[in-house]
Amino acid sequence: MHNKVKGAILTIVLLAFAGGGLYFFLNKKYYPKIEDVSYLKLAITNDSAQVKAGVRVQNRIPLPITFDSIHYTIKNEETTLGRGRMLTTQTLPPLGDEVLDLGMMLNLDKYRQHMQQKDKDSMQLTITADVFFDLPLISQKSISLNRHLKVPVSKAPSLKLDEIVVRNFSVDSGYSFLLKLDASNRNLPDLHIRDFGYRIRIGDSLLITGQVDTAFQLQKGGELLEIPLQLKTSDAVALIRKVLSGEDQWHYTAQVTAQIRSSRKLFDKFELVVEKEGMLNMSTMSSRTNYLPSVRQVKQLKIDSKEEQTLLQAEVVVHNPAPIPIYIDSASYFIRHQGKIIASGTKDFEKVLKKSGDQTLNLALLVDESAYKQFMKNRQGQQEATLAIELNLLYNLPGAERQSIRLQRQVQVPLQGHTSIKVAGLSVRELSPQKGASLTLRLQVQRTNMPDLSIRNLDYTLQLGEGLVITGHTQEPIEVSSEDATVEVPIHLSAEDVNQLIDKALKGSKNWNYELKASAELISSHDIIGPTKLNFSFSGELETSKSMSGKQFVPHISRIDTLSVFIHYDTAWIKLNINVENPLPVDLKVDSLLLTLSHANDTFAISRESVGKVLPAHGAQSAWITLAVNYELWQQYLHQYRSQDSLRLKETVTLAYQLGNLPQQRTTFYNMLRMATPDTPSVSLSKVKLRGFSFSKGILVSGQVQVKNRNAKKLVVSGLTYSACVENLLDVCGTVDSTYHVFQGSNVVSIPMSLGVGEVARALFARLTGNTKRRSIFLNATATVDTSNPKLQNTFVRLELWRRAVLFQKKEKNQISQNRQTACR
Repeated sequence: MHNKVKGAILTIVLLAFAGGGLYFFLNKKYYPKIEDVSYLKLAITNDSAQVKAGVRVQNRIPLPITFDSIHYTIKNEETTLGRGRMLTTQTLPPLGDEVLDLGMMLNLDKYRQHMQQKDKDSMQLTITADVFFDLPLISQKSISLNRHLKVPVSKAPSLKLDEIVVRNFSVDSGYSFLLKLDASNRNLPDLHIRDFGYRIRIGDSLLITGQVDTAFQLQKGGELLEIPLQLKTSDAVALIRKVLSGEDQWHYTAQVTAQIRSSRKLFDKFELVVEKEGMLNMSTMSSRTNYLPSVRQVKQLKIDSKEEQTLLQAEVVVHNPAPIPIYIDSASYFIRHQGKIIASGTKDFEKVLKKSGDQTLNLALLVDESAYKQFMKNRQGQQEATLAIELNLLYNLPGAERQSIRLQRQVQVPLQGHTSIKVAGLSVRELSPQKGASLTLRLQVQRTNMPDLSIRNLDYTLQLGEGLVITGHTQEPIEVSSEDATVEVPIHLSAEDVNQLIDKALKGSKNWNYELKASAELISSHDIIGPTKLNFSFSGELETSKSMSGKQFVPHISRIDTLSVFIHYDTAWIKLNINVENPLPVDLKVDSLLLTLSHANDTFAISRESVGKVLPAHGAQSAWITLAVNYELWQQYLHQYRSQDSLRLKETVTLAYQLGNLPQQRTTFYNMLRMATPDTPSVSLSKVKLRGFSFSKGILVSGQVQVKNRNAKKLVVSGLTYSACVENLLDVCGTVDSTYHVFQGSNVVSIPMSLGVGEVARALFARLTGNTKRRSIFLNATATVDTSNPKLQNTFVRLELWRRAVLFQKKEKNQISQNRQTACR
């Protein structure tokens, strides 16, 4: 009985559980429940668009639930904008909840196109999703999600090709079109339109394509965009050919593409295409005649009567405005007098006019001499005759009738005449290192009825002063351009002539009188008067420049590129590498050079060097000079003038040289400079600052050096390398990469140095104990120096100093000042 009761109770409990399970199964109470949507938004990137949703889901059973996938559809009204399936492995804990992150992709292109069809500022997206999950012992189930999302509608800009006009169409301003586009921006922020591509077909045969890098930033609203199109040379040539062929209807079809950029992700980058047909606006293009060649300038047009034949000679400048070459195949002429033709003819010419420019053409057409001479014979007794000349240059154009470039002029032909020549003067034309040496003979030529007069075979003998005789002959004819003209005849001087002329200038000669004897042949195109020989003579005074003196013709020191200073105990010397220039157009020899430094009447430094070098014409040579210093006298000066801040010294340089066979010449240069005295040293160490410590370099310090610049407006010191050694105390060296600008006056510069720990300790010990030991001091320094003096630019300077001195002494009151100066120096 007891067992039966237990069995009945167990059966009731099982039935209750089965009934409860059946109730939950039939009512889907075991399904996960969507509590709420944490977020729902549209996310657009450069290449994608998706709806992101955060769905909070509750698990209502004591078992974990694993999600398998999500199937979703995104629509606007009846249009599907996105559809897809997402896989996930997210799991709901038993009787817990979790936020399920969904990313549902939109078809970006379809979404962008759909928005352009909307007239409203926003639209509503309907999102439908089925979330599939797995349960133990039960087949896969799903729960559904339906939501609506309102999103703004972005509008792409619109473009319309308004018209195409000819912007420029000439050689001077170039060949270009102008595209006019109506553009409008509805609501895209930071909108840029750029990279315009164009394809324009004019007529049936001409196609113009290209790319323009012009960019526009378009604000909200409408704007007219004007885009210049620079035509290629081939396109401009094709248009010119259409103009010359006489076409007046210019139908075109055009297609323009543009790249759109904006900060709106959906429309950040895409392309717009517009098309148009129409008639090309030719209002800015000139008429057909403006593209035909014409005569721009007549340089010469004359009838040249020679002994054997008569020629019509012309030198004209023809302008071709078209960007295509034009072939001239022949030339014809007509010579008329009072409307009657007295000569005519045609000749093959065969010249090509260059495109878009000017070209000089020279023509020599043979005149029918029999008719022309008969005409001239009938006019005997007259001084001149007026003839009308017509010149035609003939050429062909494709698809057009034969064309010609016509020139019509009237010329005066003299029938008789005479010529006279007088000397107008003689002057120095050139006497410089750059242009050589020559004189200019000016002749005053007066002619009457002598066309195309020229002077040939001019022989001259010129005596200048007492000993200088110059003879010569002209090689080139001298053209006389007008009836009363002054012509110049260059007289080139030989090396011997230059020597004598410069010798007179160096000696300050004031006798520049000359006598000229000359003969010349006069040539004219006159048919009656043949070549005529004319003799003439003249005396006068050579015209010289007021600044002409010996100073500009003597060698000089152009620069000092190396300067080495050596001070060894009680001796001193300086080595200089100097460059000496020859300003003359002839060679000269430098015999010796004397360099001295003096104060008042005492010379304490002197160098006399035998050079023996030849300076070529307009050339230069360099030489080393060693300047020995009387150190004892220099020390006396320093002691005597120690109360002054500096000494004013005089530098004297004397060059002895020879020029050809002339006696030895001398030239002297002077320079004044100031030198600091010991009480006011030029360079002194004012203080030392600690900068830090380096395991590789030791103790790093910065030396504050006071520099007094007394001579130059500005010193530029670079590439400084130093080495200093004090016996049993200090040994430092280094290179400073800085460039120091030291202006005139007192300056403080900072020089970085590194010292060993032992060296610093020994120096401090010697300083504190007042060690009176005399020590050997060695200093070597090199640098590159530039000054305001052009002779001292980029000069390499080297200083070497050997001394023995007591660095540290006990600081007695009467020695404190002196010890400080000694230590600084």
